[in-house]
Amino acid sequence: PAPPKLFVSPEKMEYLIGDTVSFQCVAPPSKDKIQSFRFSGTAGWAVDIRTSRKAYTYTFNITGTKDGGSHACRYTVINRLLRTVQSKESKAIVISVKDPPPPPTLSLNTSSGVVSEGYPLLFVCTAPGNTVEHRFHFYKEGAEVIPGSEVNSSERSAQLCIPQSSQNHTGNFTCAYEEKVEERWILSFVSSVVTVFVKEPPFAPELGVDPSSAVVTEGYPLRFTCIAFRDDSRLRFHFYRDGVEISPGQAGSEITAMNPGNFTELLLPQTPRRFSGKFTCGFEEDVGGTWVPSPQSKVLEVTVKASSLPIPLVTGCAAAAAVIVLVLLLAAYICQRRRGKS
Repeated sequence: PAPPKLFVSPEKMEYLIGDTVSFQCVAPPSKDKIQSFRFSGTAGWAVDIRTSRKAYTYTFNITGTKDGGSHACRYTVINRLLRTVQSKESKAIVISVKDPPPPPTLSLNTSSGVVSEGYPLLFVCTAPGNTVEHRFHFYKEGAEVIPGSEVNSSERSAQLCIPQSSQNHTGNFTCAYEEKVEERWILSFVSSVVTVFVKEPPFAPELGVDPSSAVVTEGYPLRFTCIAFRDDSRLRFHFYRDGVEISPGQAGSEITAMNPGNFTELLLPQTPRRFSGKFTCGFEEDVGGTWVPSPQSKVLEVTVKASSLPIPLVTGCAAAAAVIVLVLLLAAYICQRRRGKS
């Protein structure tokens, strides 16, 4: 059979995503009975329509650039011998589908993508170009993100703010925007993925003391050890006495940082008399460039005792006093002898 004629409506130089397109396939006059029409496209799709009419219109919505390209149709008849015969293919009609707007750029307030739980997350989605009207969308694992968040938009960008992050916010984030073209909103390509990891907050460290009794004599050494239950981050340690941080070198103290490591020591080689008090420690953890403080350790109460006078010193003083007395007695005796002779 002779090829059919194919028509498209509406006729446009370039079609937009969301356009409705109709292809009409018209078979030439024939005594043979029409059995069906077939519509096909270069994207690989084909649709068979069973009908006895001489013409059929197939309508569909353009969902992407895959719907562009060459389109054709053919028909099938039942001839006089009751056999099905397929016609030649119609002349092709090529349609062009405009690409979606280019993807936006998605950025995060922490370049590493790592944040401590409870700290804010701020995403910024920026559209290229200078188109005035945009509508922005944020996605997590492909699903649009809005509940529990705040979106602020301007002409070219939008911000997604999560004031207090939780571990549920760990995942892959993207964004897109809609651009108004011919009074229709067209969705852009999706941005590159930004991966977020929300880390659990640090636990309080453990503070130890040597001597373990927490009682030390004035002038003797006192050592504190602060142990953090973290071994995958940079840490900065701090020691406190009665709630005030002990500065390096205070009371002759020496801080030994174990780097890398999860503990630090504070040593006082000669403990001052008035250094009794309630001691704690804490640390800061580097999470994506932000130093996150831990809770402070449990309190250790340390007592510094006054030193007692050593026994050798007491003995030495007594002996010296005895010698002085003997010298005085001898001097008195000599004076009396001299007076007697005179």
